[in-house]
Amino acid sequence: MPVVFETTDRFDFGSTEFHLLFKRARASAFQHPDWLSAFYRHLAPAHGVEPVVVTGRDDNGDLQLVVPLVRRRAECEPGSIEYAFLGVTDYVSPIIADGLRLDERTAQAFRRALGAHGGLKIGPVHDQHVLQWRSLLGSEPRALGFGAHAVRLGFPYGEWRRANLGSHRAAALDRKARRLDDTGALRLELLEADAVRPAMMAGRDFRSGRFPDDPLQTAHGLEFYIDVATSGARSGLAQTWRLVSGESTIALVFGLIDKSSFRYILLCCNYIAHSRYSPGRVALDRVMAAWAARGGEVFDFTIGDEPFKADFGCTRTPMHEFRL
Repeated sequence: MPVVFETTDRFDFGSTEFHLLFKRARASAFQHPDWLSAFYRHLAPAHGVEPVVVTGRDDNGDLQLVVPLVRRRAECEPGSIEYAFLGVTDYVSPIIADGLRLDERTAQAFRRALGAHGGLKIGPVHDQHVLQWRSLLGSEPRALGFGAHAVRLGFPYGEWRRANLGSHRAAALDRKARRLDDTGALRLELLEADAVRPAMMAGRDFRSGRFPDDPLQTAHGLEFYIDVATSGARSGLAQTWRLVSGESTIALVFGLIDKSSFRYILLCCNYIAHSRYSPGRVALDRVMAAWAARGGEVFDFTIGDEPFKADFGCTRTPMHEFRL
C-alpha cells in the first residue's frame, strides 16, 4: 500500500481519525491521544520547540501513519528535529497501522517529507520498536547507556511475591507497612479524575528539592502530568494511586496502562514524615499487588538503571537511539 507523507505543525491528536489509528497501531501508551495532546499543549511551547508531525495517508486519504516530532529553533541546535520526547516520553514509537508494509521506498519518502534539517534524533527506543524505526528510517540504531526494567507478575500473587522479592525482603517490606499502619489505617486508593489535581500538587511538594530537573517543579511539567492523569483516568490510559495512613498521604504512584502492562512514571513520597519506613517501596509493592489483582501481567519500571529496580526482580531491556 503506497503512503503519501506530509508534515504539519497543527495536527489534532484528539481527532477521531487519530483515535482510530492508535487503536489499530503498533505503538505504546506514550503515543496515546491523551499523552500526545498534553505534550504539544504544555511541553512543546514551554521548551521553545516547533511541532513537526509527519502523517502518512493511503490513496483514499485514510490515516495510516503518524510520527510526532519537534524542531529546535535557531538559537539551539539550529533546525534539528527529534522525537516528541523532551525528557518525558520513555518509549518513542511511530504510530503505524497494523499491516502497513514499510520498505526502502517508504524510508526515502519519509526523509523527503522531513526536508532539509540539521539532524534527526529518535530515542529512547525500546527493543520492541527497533524494527519499525529501522524500516521507516532505513538506518541502524546505537545502544544507549541505560535500559528499561520490567517484571512479569506471577500467580497466585502472594506466592509469586515471596519468591520474587525473597523472604527477607518481603518480610522487611511487610514490617515497614505495619509501622506505617500504626499511624493510622493504611490503605491504597485509586483516584478519580477530580481528585488528581490536588494529589499531584501535593506530590510536587513532596518531591521539592529531591531531583535535579524534576518536571513536576515547573508549571508546564506539573500541568502536563495533571492533564494526562486527569484525562487518562477517564479514558483508561492512566492510573494515579495514593497510599494513605489515616488522613495523611504517604505516597503517590502515577503510571500508564498499556494493555496488560502498568508503565510506572512518577513516585511522590512524604519522606519528611516517613522516610525510615521506605514509603516509596511500600507504595510500589502495594500498587503491584493491586495491578495483579486487576489481571495485570507486567509491572514496568520503565527507563533508568536505578538499583532498587533489581530488588523488585526486574529484567533489563536495552534501549536505543537513531540519528540521521
